Amino acid sequence: MFNKFILVVAAILCTAGIVRAQSDVQPCATDEHYRQMLEKYPQLAAMETQFEDQLSKRMAERTTAATDTTIYDVPLVIHVIHDYGAENLSDTVLYDAVKYWTTVYLKQNADTADVIPTFVPYVGKPGMRFHLATKDPNGNPTKGIVRFQSYLTSTADDEAKFGQWPQNEYVNIWFISAFGSSLTGVAAYAILPSTVVFEPFYDGIICIASYVSNDKTIPHEMGHIMNLSHPWGNTNNPGVSCGGNDFVDDTPPTMGHNGTGCTAAALYDTTCATGYEKLYTSSDGTMDSLVNYPDTANSQNIMDYTYCARMFTKGQAARMRAAITNATGGRSNLWSPANLAATGALTPMQDLPPVPDFIMNRGIPTTSDTRAYFLTTNCASSFVFRNASWNDTITSVSWAFSNGATLPTSTSMSTVTNKFSVPGWVTVSLTATANSGSTTLVNTQAVYAADTTPAGGVGYTQSFASASDISNWPMFNYYNNQFKWEFYHGAGIGDTTCLRYRSYDSSNRITGNAVGDKDDIYTPAFNLSGTTGNLYFNFFTTSAYTRHNIGSGTTLVDDSLEVDVSINGGASWARIGGYGSTRLYNNGNYGIEFVPNSATQWLPRSLNIPTLYRTGETFFRFRYHPGNTGNDLYIDNMSIGTLPAGVKEAVTSAPNTFNIFPNPSSNGFNLVFKTGNDGIVSYNVKDITGKVIYENKKVFNANSVEQESISRSITPAAGMYFVTVTIDGVNMTQKMVVY
Repeated sequence: MFNKFILVVAAILCTAGIVRAQSDVQPCATDEHYRQMLEKYPQLAAMETQFEDQLSKRMAERTTAATDTTIYDVPLVIHVIHDYGAENLSDTVLYDAVKYWTTVYLKQNADTADVIPTFVPYVGKPGMRFHLATKDPNGNPTKGIVRFQSYLTSTADDEAKFGQWPQNEYVNIWFISAFGSSLTGVAAYAILPSTVVFEPFYDGIICIASYVSNDKTIPHEMGHIMNLSHPWGNTNNPGVSCGGNDFVDDTPPTMGHNGTGCTAAALYDTTCATGYEKLYTSSDGTMDSLVNYPDTANSQNIMDYTYCARMFTKGQAARMRAAITNATGGRSNLWSPANLAATGALTPMQDLPPVPDFIMNRGIPTTSDTRAYFLTTNCASSFVFRNASWNDTITSVSWAFSNGATLPTSTSMSTVTNKFSVPGWVTVSLTATANSGSTTLVNTQAVYAADTTPAGGVGYTQSFASASDISNWPMFNYYNNQFKWEFYHGAGIGDTTCLRYRSYDSSNRITGNAVGDKDDIYTPAFNLSGTTGNLYFNFFTTSAYTRHNIGSGTTLVDDSLEVDVSINGGASWARIGGYGSTRLYNNGNYGIEFVPNSATQWLPRSLNIPTLYRTGETFFRFRYHPGNTGNDLYIDNMSIGTLPAGVKEAVTSAPNTFNIFPNPSSNGFNLVFKTGNDGIVSYNVKDITGKVIYENKKVFNANSVEQESISRSITPAAGMYFVTVTIDGVNMTQKMVVY
């Protein structure tokens, strides 16, 4: 009976364009991805119809011949996108996973014995073997596994698909830690063959690493790669209605089962399939056969969500085999003899040199920062280096450390805890040895051991005049990408030098957006002990944003700048201020990379330094979080002083003026002015009626910038007041608001 089905199934495979409905969030996001592609590229519907027509003809050609026993060999490359967490799957785990995926596609998985009797006659064999490539696209030897460190492993989507190998030569599989908020609840998704022509750079499977061997997640997604739909149809709404169609006859109608497990209610669900039969006609239109299919949903189907996956059907196997022999999406090239030779898919895997690698761990696990790259030479905490070497069975490692390390050398295979007595960048050398040989990694900027000698205190200024001026200001580009801190020559206040955070995205945004990144720059130590009253950490910034290369309807993901302080040698950090959105972007939207060209584009920034953090060894940190719409940020003229940024500069640059800060205020005011030639300054405060309620006269040093305080007690009532300052016979008046 089933042979007759195979002969005539082509009649129902030539369908109209597929329209995928809006989906709820489900474990597999393949259909949602397809729906988005259809909205973006409406011509996809016509191409899908053409593809289905090709498949139906191909299935008819193959099934009229003798029983097809061809086994299709498929080259794979696995990309592990990680940040040194559990998602950094070991080679051994991946080797075993690939073997199991092949077992499933050869119908050799032992749990087919659990298929309920109703569907035993329908268990299909897709007939595919999966092989990790032994040659990369350049012909170099490989184990078919590559690793890439990225923050996007925790907020993954298509842009986390780094380093794709040619998709018509390899099936690319990316493992990540978690999907972003737009894919909450998703475990994996794949790209259907018909969509590849529009965005070939995303073709492949992306999957949460914890699902590498979870209930046949990858076999499920590989089904999508080979053009299978979910058995309830091409929407992502299982459990909603019986109206779906997966274009495979021996998967009876079903609403689908979302996470029910191997329960009797799921395994023997007849809600949609009762009385299910198909009438087939021959080419002349006469009835050929009537097939009475099971009246039970195939809940053990690998393409269902039941979490009781055991089988593909024969019809699904035929559909996959038709897809892999079709040129759509480049699938037919995967198993061609020329491609199998070029990718080394059938060549035994060679022993390859190990890849030495290490990651920094935090010395104090109770702090918010998980990794310590910056600590002082006298810090109570230590740097912790963890071995992360790979690409072979590592038999031994050898460490070497510079900068007067407490432990200059080590052979630990796990972690090394170290301190350094010589300030500066630390060089770490790690040699990994395996049966194939040894490889050495030398990192000359692995961590930074900071000097505890203060660079200054109250009155310190830094204009960033040259790179050598900030040689003790270490900058960290943690993910070694285009978003980073740098000394910049081409803009500044009063000169052409400053610091810049390059947030402008110059890429084509296929992979690697900035959301989730962070980069730091650390100051030297400052001696702030014993200071009282107002004390400010001052600097000037200028920045813009851009919607470069993303749609106008895209939600704005802001850049942000935070300023942190540490008084325990970098062991922990406390935030003392930050800026984001319009508080950061003061120059609006730039369609090109922003470079300031006027002093009026700069804003003064002042953060009060709490008394708690005024020690003999205080450090500050600028931490930048780039976003999707950022442009460049510039910082200049950093200082520590009793006046906020801009106050002293204003009265110095503009004669016959003074500043009131803060204004408005509920707790008193400060007057800042530049004295005249005789140093005599008088001032008074009047209420709204013009009555003088306070006045004073003092003698200061001539031509100096001075500060005077006005107590809140002088202005007991909330409201508006007027302050008049007289210098060298010139009267100047400003409003002062009390609340």
